Amino acid sequence: MADEIAVREASPAEVTLALTWQSEDGALRGKLEVCNTSGHRVRLSGKPRLCPLGAEGNPLEIQTVVTMELAMPGHVELDPGECAFSNVGWAGWNGPVASGSVLVEWPGGQVEVRASGPHQPSATGPATNLWSTWFER
Repeated sequence: MADEIAVREASPAEVTLALTWQSEDGALRGKLEVCNTSGHRVRLSGKPRLCPLGAEGNPLEIQTVVTMELAMPGHVELDPGECAFSNVGWAGWNGPVASGSVLVEWPGGQVEVRASGPHQPSATGPATNLWSTWFER
């Protein structure tokens, strides 16, 4: 129990993030990778929230769909140099042009990430169509 208390949620200064999108039938599917660059063990809790940014750098009005599947323990812990990932998706978009940068949020903070791959899905769809999975190794 004392070890769990000692492991803190990762802060933006303790991790690097990379987001890769691929087009799949008009939607985007991808992977968000988070690597521990600190000198100590860190925790990543829950599912990341993604918020694509528009051409002016402002958040687009898109919400991440929150699903209620259970994951135990609901977090991963990473030693220095270890990485975890979350599968992510964006089903469609019919709003302002996305810039290719995405604000990624988790309980320890948020980071703007320049994604590789397409900037937005080619399929149109509702604004509540982003999703992510629990962090895993």
